[in-house]
Amino acid sequence: MSLQVEIHELLDKDLKGATVIDGFPGVGLVGTITANHLINSQGLEQIGVIESPHFPAVSVVKDGVPHNPVRLYAGEQSCRDGTCNQLVVCVSEFSPPAQLTKPLVSTLFDWMVEKGCNRLISAEGFHSADEDDIPDEVYGVGSTEEARSWIKDAGVKPFMFGTIGGVSGVMLNEGKRRNFNVLSLLAEVKEDIPDARAAARVIQVLDELLLAIKLDPEPLLAEAKELEAQVRMMRDQAPPEARTETPRYIG
Repeated sequence: MSLQVEIHELLDKDLKGATVIDGFPGVGLVGTITANHLINSQGLEQIGVIESPHFPAVSVVKDGVPHNPVRLYAGEQSCRDGTCNQLVVCVSEFSPPAQLTKPLVSTLFDWMVEKGCNRLISAEGFHSADEDDIPDEVYGVGSTEEARSWIKDAGVKPFMFGTIGGVSGVMLNEGKRRNFNVLSLLAEVKEDIPDARAAARVIQVLDELLLAIKLDPEPLLAEAKELEAQVRMMRDQAPPEARTETPRYIG
């Protein structure tokens, strides 16, 4: 049985030079919460879905409207002070099956290259090594020298030693292999529960990197409990095969 993954575009949008943000579930569901906040706050439009016969047989219903488990959204290009940015967000409330991670990432990279996107930023959570620490740091690791230079630009700490599993880890490896700019942002979380506050710290970092787009973490903090409850409910309703173990990081 093949591990077929396909991207079906609902809209043909010019994405040359766009920044892709991926939001797959991980520790604290930081990526999923970050992605959903960007979609809602920036008014992004759904442009496609990612499908596979091996994805969970579910429909994600929001405001009475059914959605595929893995979706692509995009906004218009925004320019300010000579800098232009355009957002593309890939979001999923469910973890892909482990054996599908590499085919999924490869398919997404092929599509990004074809569309002319120039970088990918992933958002993840990780458990702090010091249990007494109050989680407040965001770390970064890049697939290329250019991507690693953004770590300083964003004012985050470099992630020097450890392991990054799941979709984010494979994306970093694929980015290095293809010489494609990938930046993984890792926000500290205390427990493996939905953490909108950690996602808000990622939004602050993205605001430093996407100079032409104004991102405000305050609404996310204000809606933290509601967003955490929504994401937790969808996660709990997922079939067992969609609730893979979230990765842990050491550093």
